[in-house]
Amino acid sequence: MSPRAPRRPSRRRSSIRETTREGIGRLLRLTVGEPVHGGACVARDDSGRVVFVRHTAPGEVVSARVSAVRSRLAWADAVEVLEPSTDRVDSVWPQAGPGGVGGGELSHLAPAAQRDWKRRVISGQLRRVGGQALAEAAGALGGVEVAPAWGDEEPSDPLTGRRSRIDVVIDAGGRAGMHEYRGRRVIALDRMPLAVPQIRGLGLFDQDSPWRSLWKPGDRVRAVAPSGGQPVVLIGEDAYAADGTRIDVPLLCWDVPIGGYPQSYGVRPSGFWQTHVRGAEVLANAVLAAAFGGDQAGEGSAVMELYSGAGLFTVPLARAVGDAGRVVSLEGDEAAVRDAGENVAGMEWVDVFSGSVNRQGIVDLSGQLGRVPDVLVADPPRAGAGAQVCQAIAATGAPRVVLVSCDPAAGARDLRSLTDSGYRLLSLRAWDLFPHTHHVEMVAVLSR
Repeated sequence: MSPRAPRRPSRRRSSIRETTREGIGRLLRLTVGEPVHGGACVARDDSGRVVFVRHTAPGEVVSARVSAVRSRLAWADAVEVLEPSTDRVDSVWPQAGPGGVGGGELSHLAPAAQRDWKRRVISGQLRRVGGQALAEAAGALGGVEVAPAWGDEEPSDPLTGRRSRIDVVIDAGGRAGMHEYRGRRVIALDRMPLAVPQIRGLGLFDQDSPWRSLWKPGDRVRAVAPSGGQPVVLIGEDAYAADGTRIDVPLLCWDVPIGGYPQSYGVRPSGFWQTHVRGAEVLANAVLAAAFGGDQAGEGSAVMELYSGAGLFTVPLARAVGDAGRVVSLEGDEAAVRDAGENVAGMEWVDVFSGSVNRQGIVDLSGQLGRVPDVLVADPPRAGAGAQVCQAIAATGAPRVVLVSCDPAAGARDLRSLTDSGYRLLSLRAWDLFPHTHHVEMVAVLSR
């Protein structure tokens, strides 16, 4: 069932225009403080106003140009570094710097400093959004450390070439680019250092790119390099091989080692999959260990899974419980559910369902399971599960919940809702699966 669309709140547009235009373009000398959620650090100008500054690092003194103002807050880009941090390095992606595209806001920091940034942001969100009790619970567990993905541990590694998928838009001149940060203008890219070599080798960003004969201004283009095959370029609904030949490719193959065994998944080229080349491996193994206490001994268990996508977690969970167990999953994207159905084919003890992940959907899924789940796994989108879904999770009676969060603020809200509903935090781990951005993945385990 689809929920009723909420009413739009009324806006006083004139007052917003007035406040956002005042002071735009002004240069400020700022001493930079703590990083905050969203890729900026907080500072205060001479008047005491809070300014969120991008492209800087804690402790730096910068000259920053104001980009937006609202009430007693301002946003700015650091355009000159007057006193640099020892964590600052030459940007691996200059086009994502001040005035550039979004998606590389931490590319001026050493990888270890990026992970420390994310650790500080998670800790801050647990305290400010999750509340003091949740922050203390995380502190009692030793706090939160952000680990590198497997293979990203070498300190001298710049962590370029990790993205197996990129999305670009074609500008008016026929070149592939990305939108400027919080803007509509498309900036043509001269390179994409964060993409894997298979994508970089396609020539999408060359001045005389052979792809220009296949796309037109305004087209959305996706390049994907699956681990189990050759790269594919999607231009609108059409798929092309690396040589520009149009092909029919219903599924891409992703090979993921989980629990010491190889596992292959089929996912639509336009479907969601972890971007980091080892992101699916890191998260699938983490969830498998979290679900069954680290020993992966879940034989005969009953598992509910929410926001299950193409079945990345469904498959290893099903293998862990075996045919004496039971797994039911719920996902709102019907095409993803079709992919998941193929990925669990032959596992008669697994049912994947398509439907809204809301209170009623969870009640219905509980009915399909027919018993209290031993483990409930949830991997909501960036906005989080929300209070109602968390309350419905608690109502299932599941003694163990595994929550995967890709947004620190949303994750902190969901953790607070679950702890308010009678759960306690057992563990909280985080990984940097999005180098050079502010994004981070967390896996939390809670018990009744």
